[in-house]
Amino acid sequence: MELYRSAQSKAKSNQPQHFYYSRTKLIIGTVIWVVATAFFGYLAFAARDKGAAVLAIAGLILFGCLVMLVNCLKPMGRLDQPGLTIGYDGIHFADGVHFAWEHIEENTYLDQSYMGIPIGKFVVIKTTLKKPKGKQYRVAALDMSSDEYLATCDRYSQR
Repeated sequence: MELYRSAQSKAKSNQPQHFYYSRTKLIIGTVIWVVATAFFGYLAFAARDKGAAVLAIAGLILFGCLVMLVNCLKPMGRLDQPGLTIGYDGIHFADGVHFAWEHIEENTYLDQSYMGIPIGKFVVIKTTLKKPKGKQYRVAALDMSSDEYLATCDRYSQR
């Protein structure tokens, strides 16, 4: 038995759900990676007399920190644009990739941690399409939980 809902409520529930980047998560990530970049930059500067191998390793770690810092700063300019949209027609990603529900074989939310420290959160989708066969999308900075994501996917894919 369906409960009565107003036309406005029905229209709103038929709209796709957008998940946006969390400003707080991005700021915390930026602070962490600025501190890490400064620390490893200092170590790389101090290691310049220790030999080429040590300097190369320190430079590689510093480069990795810079890449992570840029990955935190890039979405700051797109806080008003959804990072992920789920609707009755499928899942839309911010980079333009779209998967219709009938082509999705497997839809998984991975929450990786090491001894209680969160490492990464990913949405992994495998499809029946020839290209792309699947997609792994990092969602750690999005304002959503795994339960919310999976419940939303269930709600929209059942139609």
